[in-house]
Amino acid sequence: MIKQYLNEALRGKSQTTIKTYGHAILQFEQWLIGAGTDLNNYARSDVQQYIDYLTAKKKSAATINKLWNSIKSFSKWSNKYDAIEDISVIKMMDIKKQAPKAMDKLERNKLIRNIDRAENKRDFAIIMTLLNTGVRVSELVSLDRVDVEISERKGELQVLGKGNKERKLPLNAEVRRAITKYLEERSDSHAALFLSNRQDRISVRSVQYLMEKHGHNVHQTRHSFITDLVRSGEDLSTIQSLSGHTSADMVLRYSMPSEKERQRAVDNLYKN
Repeated sequence: MIKQYLNEALRGKSQTTIKTYGHAILQFEQWLIGAGTDLNNYARSDVQQYIDYLTAKKKSAATINKLWNSIKSFSKWSNKYDAIEDISVIKMMDIKKQAPKAMDKLERNKLIRNIDRAENKRDFAIIMTLLNTGVRVSELVSLDRVDVEISERKGELQVLGKGNKERKLPLNAEVRRAITKYLEERSDSHAALFLSNRQDRISVRSVQYLMEKHGHNVHQTRHSFITDLVRSGEDLSTIQSLSGHTSADMVLRYSMPSEKERQRAVDNLYKN
């Protein structure tokens, strides 16, 4: 039943979305079985109690809302509209009112040093590309060699982003050098720009692991790139074109102070 739902209701959606929704409905099904019912026979009280159960388990608002959206989608597909009527769900904080978690200068420099010292040219090229272009990890792993143009004085990266929208990103000298050094040691003819240790196209999970190994979340490189552009006073349209964000509000949230900055402001109060 779940497979049929994914094929019919989510046709045309990305593989990531399909996987997320499928996993969410599978979790819901397992809870329903424990409660003595299944995906064919659940009622509104089952849905409300499941949401309450997630809240009691201290799941984040983002996680609960993700699961709730999946249940809503599945219920509409299976014509169980009554089961999702007037459900009380914890409200998720507006993402536009949150400052994304970016790395500060010291953290960035430490990350660059540590990966450079490991003498892995691929990893160094990956981290330099992420930090200096702000590409999403999904965009990075999809890059092919033909998407990169590098000359002595300039370079450009052609990226296929969300909604199949293309954008071209300039490459600074440090990124051009890192990518060039990595490609110089390659003797294969694989189309992918970045390869795994098994000589296949590198996966999102591998890049996530690389970042986690150094104590960072993979999204922080993109957040750091955009935050620095905003704090440097770059034009909004320039930042949108570089980041691939179509919404100005999504860019402006990077100008909001982080919790660390708010804490520092309070700590330094009246000390001058």
